Amino acid sequence: MKFLLLLIPLLVLPAYADPLSDKTGFKAGYDVVFDGRTYTIETISNFDIKKVSVEGGNLVFEISSSLQNNFGEMQIPQNVTSNNAKFFVDDTEIFPKVLQNDKIQFVTLEFAGNGTHTLTIVGEAAQSAPIEESIDEPVDYLMIIAPAIIIGAVAAITLVLKKKKPTR
Repeated sequence: MKFLLLLIPLLVLPAYADPLSDKTGFKAGYDVVFDGRTYTIETISNFDIKKVSVEGGNLVFEISSSLQNNFGEMQIPQNVTSNNAKFFVDDTEIFPKVLQNDKIQFVTLEFAGNGTHTLTIVGEAAQSAPIEESIDEPVDYLMIIAPAIIIGAVAAITLVLKKKKPTR
């Protein structure tokens, strides 16, 4: 009976979930040459990106979409665009959500309309500083495994003591 009660939420909750069809997409990587170096721009989108190019210092994406609501996420290396980049879909400025750190800009954008589109990212060319790769310290697996072993041992001892305890 308890097993059936655990299964009910698994059967009922998906019926009330929002469909993901407009927000799911395919991951792809596109290499662009900028300032004599090759950079990879990673995208996840529900539209097809036919071509990515650098034209006059701007990133240009040729897009083909069969959906009305288009959604995409991009990781753009900092050396490709400046921090104050502007985004245009078919010459109309859009205002995506942009998060960044010292290595990448993470862009989440949405726009409407099916068919072919051109996404242009306009920004001043970033100063092409060398990319420094840091080597992280190795993971000390003993610090991960030791607490797990201790917790397992305490659980086993507790279980053994409960079984030895006489029932009243």
